Amino acid sequence: MTQPRATRLFPTLAIPAAIRGRVSTGHSALRRWAELERQCYRHNCLDARSLSCSFHSSHPKPFAAECLQLSGTIFQEVHTFTGLPWYLSIPLTASLLRMTWIPVQLLTHRSRKRRESAMHLATAWRIAYQDTARIKYPAGREADAKRAESWVASQLKARKKAIQKHIPYLPIWVEPVLALSFIPVWVFSMDCIRRMAGDKRTVTSMFFRSDGGTVDPNIVPAEPGFQTESLWWISDLASPDQLWILPVTYGTLATLSVWLRVRDAAKQRPEVSYSNSDDARLRVLAAKFNRVLSYVMTALPSVFTYLIIRSDLSTAVVLYLIGTTTTQLVQRPLLASVLGTTKLVPPLRAKQAKAKGQVEA
Repeated sequence: MTQPRATRLFPTLAIPAAIRGRVSTGHSALRRWAELERQCYRHNCLDARSLSCSFHSSHPKPFAAECLQLSGTIFQEVHTFTGLPWYLSIPLTASLLRMTWIPVQLLTHRSRKRRESAMHLATAWRIAYQDTARIKYPAGREADAKRAESWVASQLKARKKAIQKHIPYLPIWVEPVLALSFIPVWVFSMDCIRRMAGDKRTVTSMFFRSDGGTVDPNIVPAEPGFQTESLWWISDLASPDQLWILPVTYGTLATLSVWLRVRDAAKQRPEVSYSNSDDARLRVLAAKFNRVLSYVMTALPSVFTYLIIRSDLSTAVVLYLIGTTTTQLVQRPLLASVLGTTKLVPPLRAKQAKAKGQVEA
């Protein structure tokens, strides 16, 4: 039997046959073990993405805390940039925040103006259709009156759609929503100033003495400048006005602002209509509801002024309220003078032809 070359060259490396058999058997066993291990790994291994976790260094802050801190940053930046004392920078910041809502006011004012123009056109067309219905259904029977009323309603509905297509305006429910959209900014800014003044009470504990809850002072820390600055008869901005001069001033300005806004609705009288249609009844109910709502809104500033005095709100908060209310009082007539208002022109009724010998009324 021919020996391998290595064995022929180096006789001492000759391996007995029995040992060679054991070695080959061991190699095959190792190969089988490696194959089994590879199969087990493929079946049992886990995807690294399934074991991955997202970790945060800290818990995310609530939305209210973020808004409060943003408001505090705005007040601090305006105070630092202008170099004014706090009793001047607080109303100034309130005015700037209020003026950021001018685009919304422009949008609502333009939509309201277009709606009033469309309503005037619809009123004129209703009168014209009513006059046409009297000619179309001249009989005085009840059935003819109902047919005339139905015809006027259908014609007026189609005419209103055509008018709205020609004079587009926002839906009637959108304008109140846009008008109230500033309230969250107003509330968060006022609460931020209250916390900067060192007031640790919650909103409920301010009005209900039985509630002893406190706020987290780390969200908006107290401002030391409020404790050191004085304003005329007030020792510092963190203390309330014991003479009630500033709260009463705010209440007067707020009442005037609300009244100028709702006085048209308060003076509106329901139309005298001899028709029993649903449209006429809805107009009467809407006019009465607007009058009652306008009186309720006019009384709200007085209630809020009483709550300010009762809860001993700091002077800094009252200065913020005075600043935003004064800005609103100035903005409204300026926008009205720039954009103009729709004049209420009563629609003219066409004179009906009289029979021969009949005297016109």
